[in-house]
Amino acid sequence: MLDPAEEPKSLTRSQIEDLLLPASKMNGVEHRGFQAQITLKYCQGRPRLAQTVFGWGRENIELGLGEKRTGIICVGLQSAFTTAKRCQEKQPLLLWHYPWDKLQNLILNKTQHLKLP
Repeated sequence: MLDPAEEPKSLTRSQIEDLLLPASKMNGVEHRGFQAQITLKYCQGRPRLAQTVFGWGRENIELGLGEKRTGIICVGLQSAFTTAKRCQEKQPLLLWHYPWDKLQNLILNKTQHLKLP
């Protein structure tokens, strides 16, 4: 059990459950931001305490707090490991109508304002 000095600011079990519901409906940046806000408000900004009280992953809370502090949003590689079909699989005729070199030129023309390393 928590030491009384470490307990969150006057939250009942019902209130904790009410805070867990919206968190379960969110994903990604929004989810981490919510967790960070709740941690700051009710757990003195301490991820370990929030982990104990709410059952959230401490690393996720720490990431959300970092994003909130710096304003820099972290993105993951989920899209690289997704099972979603690639463009060539969704549109097999795309390469038939547009050879690869023409597609590359089309992409480069659309993204030439981006500065790549």
